[in-house]
Amino acid sequence: MPEITENRGPNAVHADAHAHGPGRYFVIWILLLIFTATTVITGRMDLGDYNIILALAIASIKASLVVLFFMHMTEAAGTNRLIFIVSIIFTVVMMTGVFGDILTRNPMTLPTGNPPVEFRAE
Repeated sequence: MPEITENRGPNAVHADAHAHGPGRYFVIWILLLIFTATTVITGRMDLGDYNIILALAIASIKASLVVLFFMHMTEAAGTNRLIFIVSIIFTVVMMTGVFGDILTRNPMTLPTGNPPVEFRAE
């Protein structure tokens, strides 16, 4: 006897993908609030060179939560996921180039470097 499958139409998969409730959004919202509070608290601390690294890490986590859950990237097709991953890789490469440039400069050329003696106002 052939197995009878329920045919719910072409929108059945789409309806199942959005069947999650508000609890999921509430948990993500709480996590975003925690990371925002962490950003504010650590932004007032002097962590030296780690300030920017910590701020970028927290911002990346918050952005990933928004993209994955509020923008439904967890339920997106393969092409959208590929574009998201490529954009993350591109951002990391660009940031590596920026920080690599800053780390290899002469300290006097950086904005925090002291001006030469002949330019000091006395």
